[in-house]
Amino acid sequence: MGIIYSFFKLKKTENKVAFISRQSETPSLDFRYLINEIKTEYPQYKVVVLCKMIPDSLGGKIKYIGEMFRQMNALATSRVVVLDGYCILASMLNHKKDLKIIQIWHALGAFKRFGKSILDKEGGKDAKTAEAFKMHRNYDLIAASGDKCVPHFAEAFGQPEEKFIPIGMPRMDYLTDEGEASRLKGNIFSAYPQLDNGRENILYVPTFRDNEEDTAELRKATQQLVDRVNYSEYNLIVKHHVVDTNKEEIYVDSRMNKATGERFTGMDFMAVADYVVTDYSSIIYEALLRNLPIYIYCFDSDKYIDERGFYIDFWRDIPAVYSKNAKGICDFISSGTRADAEKEKQFMHDYVNKQFSSITHIYGVIIDELIKGTYCGEYNYKKAADDESYE
Repeated sequence: MGIIYSFFKLKKTENKVAFISRQSETPSLDFRYLINEIKTEYPQYKVVVLCKMIPDSLGGKIKYIGEMFRQMNALATSRVVVLDGYCILASMLNHKKDLKIIQIWHALGAFKRFGKSILDKEGGKDAKTAEAFKMHRNYDLIAASGDKCVPHFAEAFGQPEEKFIPIGMPRMDYLTDEGEASRLKGNIFSAYPQLDNGRENILYVPTFRDNEEDTAELRKATQQLVDRVNYSEYNLIVKHHVVDTNKEEIYVDSRMNKATGERFTGMDFMAVADYVVTDYSSIIYEALLRNLPIYIYCFDSDKYIDERGFYIDFWRDIPAVYSKNAKGICDFISSGTRADAEKEKQFMHDYVNKQFSSITHIYGVIIDELIKGTYCGEYNYKKAADDESYE
């Protein structure tokens, strides 16, 4: 790959920003916001978008080589490349000195351990493989949603804290935009008019389980929640993880009255949600930005927490109400039980601190200055002498 890439590097560098992802076939929310910002505010820069998942089949993997050539071309001819996950070529290859790479990770906050934090552990990569593939190398800047995320992400990426910009992520603009929430609410009610029945909506967004035994337990626990909800007072929206089925199930009036689809994300459904029920998903951060109460349905916590591990204290740090069974979750919701408001505020300040009216705008400024060679590290992480509580 290095030999092939050396020929691509002979091509002229352009005033271009490339967005590369293998997380999905379409640009992420962060990508879409940034792409629009650059096209609107900096039309002098060319934009290239390469979003392609690596297929499971052998034939698909062979075809993916063509996508890797396109990625090489983008890396060799762009001033700035923006990623939302690990990109093999971005990390493995030796790039031109004037290329700047920004990593905007696809999950908010610091929650479950990942990357270099779990090498040689269950759910993680083999350390020798990670070293061979130079995992998470070559980043110039790495986005973070809050100061307290930085030490954890620095460990996960194996990068110095000074490279992090803890100003938040573009999707935080989306999550705090009342106009966008109103538009989404209209779209959801148009697709599922039965949800607009005057009852409160419970949104259940469990995380992905990566083996059949755990998936079976999730299905069982989900059914118990479906059976337990009082449909005379609530509707239930079950949104499966995108890696699982990506399907949503809408329950109204009774558990037998179910509608299914694949139209919205869990984050979208927060526009109509009154309560968010999850387990080990970083969607807790999105819920806090939407000012929604969080309930942790941790039916398999003994196994899951031991196997994966978290950057934060799962039982003490999260501003949420916990139950290992569906009855407890429903009882807490019906009684109006919610986590302490001061705890929610402090947690948001530490992990999802929206400091600017438009985070997207700040990223646009950073990209512009990187291209011009004038970025001075203004937004980079600076370790405080003492931890400060929120004001």
